[in-house]
Amino acid sequence: MSIETSEGQSEAVNAVVRTMALLELLAQNPKSGLTELSKMIGISKSTVFRFLNTLCDLGYVYKDPYTERFELSFKLQGLATSSSTEMDIKKFALPSMEHLAQATGETIHLGAMEQGHLVYLHKIESQKALRVVAMRSAVGKSAPLYCTGVGKALIAWQDQELLDRYLQETVFDVFTSNTIHDRLEMAAELQRIHSQGYAIDNEEHEVGVRCVAAPIFTMNGKVAAAMSISGPSVRMTATRMADLSTLIIETCHTISQLLGAQG
Repeated sequence: MSIETSEGQSEAVNAVVRTMALLELLAQNPKSGLTELSKMIGISKSTVFRFLNTLCDLGYVYKDPYTERFELSFKLQGLATSSSTEMDIKKFALPSMEHLAQATGETIHLGAMEQGHLVYLHKIESQKALRVVAMRSAVGKSAPLYCTGVGKALIAWQDQELLDRYLQETVFDVFTSNTIHDRLEMAAELQRIHSQGYAIDNEEHEVGVRCVAAPIFTMNGKVAAAMSISGPSVRMTATRMADLSTLIIETCHTISQLLGAQG
């Protein structure tokens, strides 16, 4: 995808053309390296690097600190050009989210992991009279992985190297008296989640809010997203959470199969 710019165009216009070309390339070739992008777009590595750095600073492109590869960020979800994987997840997940919302009467969240945090992709609010007004989740907003149901479901199935780095580098801020902030305790919690197939947020991020969550896999076996059923602790009792865990696992399994996951 080599691009040419007119000699009559201003430097600012040329910059816009190159920026859009880079975004289009990343939409079609996620997780690309600097050399690859430079060859595909036909611009020097130094110029491409400068444009990518600016896009990263603005939050529209994410650079993996470990692989040094680039991809579009979820900040672009509200624009016409968003990543195909994200669009597929939301497209296939929405009917299941609506079904869960009707079946449970609770709030349903869909989220993905970005830059060591949970980012909410979609949310369906509970229509019940008793709702937790303090629930701070919103589409496009981020939250910690370690104290949210969706977040723990996302991190528990990552490869061991990434998981170890996360546990070592994360600052475990305390949000409530139930927030797990000990690294060894969190490691044990994530192992338990992986074994049982679902995660629980027991008022760990917000007082009065509990949720149960499960991962969504793609055809490569990687966790692409996670979904949760959230509600006030007065309704989300231990017995009901156990029942809902089966429902959320089955629902996420169905979405995973739609995305091409095996098993």
